[in-house]
Amino acid sequence: MSGDLTEHQMELLARVLQHGGELASPFGHPGEDSLLEEVLEDIDTLEARGLITVDRTRGSDEPERISLTQEGYDALGMA
Repeated sequence: MSGDLTEHQMELLARVLQHGGELASPFGHPGEDSLLEEVLEDIDTLEARGLITVDRTRGSDEPERISLTQEGYDALGMA
């Protein structure tokens, strides 16, 4: 499954893994603010594919926390 993910999507999954399988907002690195929209699109795509779960801020669609699912671990070769 990981073969059809973009490099940015794999990097996001790996970043979540590096934080113990759960990552809280903000999701970008300093100086990458211009990529925030792309990160949000990647989060939506990964959620739709079942690789992560997303906790959203109340009253907003903004992601607050993302967590790897078992499928996400599998995509990273951590089965």
